[in-house]
Amino acid sequence: MATGLVRALERVVTDCCADLGHRLFLRAMKAYHVPADRPRLVALGERFGYPQWVVPEGLDDRTG
Repeated sequence: MATGLVRALERVVTDCCADLGHRLFLRAMKAYHVPADRPRLVALGERFGYPQWVVPEGLDDRTG
């Protein structure tokens, strides 16, 4: 991932809003084609009250 991205996401989550940090994390994963366990990310999003569609379909799914 881009230099500093992880630290920036950590700061968003801790200093600003975990909800926003989670959404930015999902966008970064999709942008950098990071393999993901989509069902686990959907379950995590449910803790924020997100519907399933918030986790993008375009993530590189490593569960299949």
